[in-house]
Amino acid sequence: MFVQVLFEGLVMGAIYALIAMGIALVWGVMNILSFSQGEFMMISMYLAFYLNQSLKLDPLLSIPIVAVVMFFFGVMIYLLLIKKALKGPLLSQRLVTFSLGLVLTNGMLMLAGGQYKNIPNLLVQGSIDLGVLTISKQKLVPLVICIVVTTLLFWFMKKTTLGNAISATAQDKMAAELIGINTNRAYMIAFGLSASIAGIAGCALTYFYYINPTVGAPFLIFGFIAVCIGGFGSIIGAFLGGLLMGFIDLFTGTYLSVSYKYLAICMLFIIIVSWKPKGLFGR
Repeated sequence: MFVQVLFEGLVMGAIYALIAMGIALVWGVMNILSFSQGEFMMISMYLAFYLNQSLKLDPLLSIPIVAVVMFFFGVMIYLLLIKKALKGPLLSQRLVTFSLGLVLTNGMLMLAGGQYKNIPNLLVQGSIDLGVLTISKQKLVPLVICIVVTTLLFWFMKKTTLGNAISATAQDKMAAELIGINTNRAYMIAFGLSASIAGIAGCALTYFYYINPTVGAPFLIFGFIAVCIGGFGSIIGAFLGGLLMGFIDLFTGTYLSVSYKYLAICMLFIIIVSWKPKGLFGR
């Protein structure tokens, strides 16, 4: 039982981690709270659903298409909305993505309706029985995707010229401009990447979760808490914070009561923030 809950917590934590990494990237580079990250994930779930309905594409095979579409969607949002909001008061910067999230949720509600949807006949199905642990292959998908995305994002930020430019902009925008870095371009790429990561998370989530216009909200809240626990601005912190959230969620729900799991998560959040206000890996 313990090992089974550990695995389930790891899977749920992987989804939280994907959401949290996008939030941490935008905050770390631009000091913007991305309240629309959950809605980006919701839109990508619908994209995966309609690609499956029209082209019979499995969500796993839809990932490259959805990731690219969401990247350019994020770039468009940055150019039309975020770039201008950055010149305004701090409160406007904070609330602009919150308003965007509400628009996206209600817009999807008008376009697709409020019915719950799911994707049948998935490419990866069945389970692996290891005696003490039964591994659902459908739940293994988001876990593997999370590890791959985290590795690629970490490599991109550390080893590529563009990633180094984004990191330099995050550390000191003025100094980055003095050495010739186009900080506006760095912001745009960072926001596009965060939307793309949410897109990948959405495709992975369709493997075992329903699709609905409001599906992003609970994941967004947990994503924010994961970022606070791991530390704002830290990709690895967001990843580990997401996994920790998944474990607390599943262990509390299984061994105590489902009604206590939100209480346990909030108590953990309060304890960690009281101990380390900037989170476990915050700068």
